[in-house]
Amino acid sequence: MTLRNPLASIVAAIRAATPAWFGKVNDRLVQGLIDSGAADGALREGDRMPEFFLPNAEGDLVSSSQLLANGPLVLSFYRGMWCPYCSEELNALAAASPSLKAAGATVAAITPEIGGAALKTKKERDLQFEILCDVDNGVAMEFGLMFRIPEDIQADYMKFNVNMPKIYGNDGWMIPIPATYVVGRDGVIVYAYVNPDYRERCDPESLVEIVTKL
Repeated sequence: MTLRNPLASIVAAIRAATPAWFGKVNDRLVQGLIDSGAADGALREGDRMPEFFLPNAEGDLVSSSQLLANGPLVLSFYRGMWCPYCSEELNALAAASPSLKAAGATVAAITPEIGGAALKTKKERDLQFEILCDVDNGVAMEFGLMFRIPEDIQADYMKFNVNMPKIYGNDGWMIPIPATYVVGRDGVIVYAYVNPDYRERCDPESLVEIVTKL
């Protein structure tokens, strides 16, 4: 399914503004993900969403069954606020959230960040949906989204002031491929956007039509 993507112009501008040397680093990383089939094992349409319990930004446990209790779920995995693409996608999710909720969906986002980053993001942006904390990426792994930053690229990320061991609280350099899912109330995934080129994103506003039909 091909969806209209107004967010594309925003992320394209971010990409154009990225320093040339770091843009080449991202090119190498994305090509490596494509060549290795890093996204091939990700959950897709027709798969059942794994059951999970995660703490939300406020520290309360939230279950997948709770998220599906009142209707379909729009679920977004993002890497963290250090990533400008994730930041803008989260803004787009916030903008689309009223329309998605009016269509009957529950909206939630998942991040592996630690140290209160989720709560800080939620408060600063006045987000009206759950941000769940997937410390050490256990749920992202169940969704088949995980990959490891190669050692040579780790050094480049550090030069760009992205200290993943500090951001995520471990030295694994494992992060999720950003992904957007629509899950039916029965727990079956009806739409999945998983792209190893993390510089391209699904605009959440384009999901309203999908949710409306469920």
